[in-house]
Amino acid sequence: AGMAIDGFLPRSLRDTARLLDAVAGPDLGAPYCAPPMQGTYVEAMGRRPKGLKIAISTESFSGGSVHPACAAAVERTARVLESLGHHVEAFDKKVEIDAMMRAWTYIVACGTALSVHAKTKDPKVYLSKLYGVTIGAVRLAAKISGEDYLAAVESVHAFGRQMARHLSDIDVLVTPTLAEPPAKVGRFKPDNEDFLDYRTGPKGVFAYSPFTAVFNASGQPAVSLPLHWTDDDLPVGVHLAASFGDDELLMGLSAQLEEAMPWAEQQLSLIRKLSA
Repeated sequence: AGMAIDGFLPRSLRDTARLLDAVAGPDLGAPYCAPPMQGTYVEAMGRRPKGLKIAISTESFSGGSVHPACAAAVERTARVLESLGHHVEAFDKKVEIDAMMRAWTYIVACGTALSVHAKTKDPKVYLSKLYGVTIGAVRLAAKISGEDYLAAVESVHAFGRQMARHLSDIDVLVTPTLAEPPAKVGRFKPDNEDFLDYRTGPKGVFAYSPFTAVFNASGQPAVSLPLHWTDDDLPVGVHLAASFGDDELLMGLSAQLEEAMPWAEQQLSLIRKLSA
């Protein structure tokens, strides 16, 4: 339903811009696409926006707290943004997120079942070959009617309109990327057959990552930048989002931050440390 797309995980904004320029524009007949840009992503990197109105939040959109390191990452970035001449204020909008998260889970469950059943619809064949979380998604999908699915899509679209309103009077919204530093390997081991709990439970995926899925659903451009580090060298991302179609503004601001808060040497230092 337009919430997922192939992308890149590069180490620099330069590589991000070049890769995005290489695949810019909708594929033929695409049902969802962003407005055409005035220039290229590489060109947008060369611009330095001035006097932007930037809202920050150190809480999840449902009002939950985040790890102190994630809050510190946003607060540090806010100080740098102010020093660059931007106006920074607290994000005080109420975001109704629970219905969207449940709808998102329904849609993903249906997509998972579609992928599994493309191979076989015989449970005797696939049950022994799938992780528990995948089995849970297939079972949940079996309980979702066509009416339920369309209602879920409508809920996601309504959420996109809500977020468009919330960003209509600001230029950029800054939050943590995650609610806590990177999880240890095995934290989200895919053996939970309760797919709703795996996604939306108190220790689920959305509790850990309550910000990024918001913009999968809304369709607004967003970027995660590694602007902070914990005391034990774990990267902490800062998430920036803008209004629909403001990709170039977001790229220019990201370049401004990369210049003011460079992360390459920190990454290389950690690589050298781990390789020693």
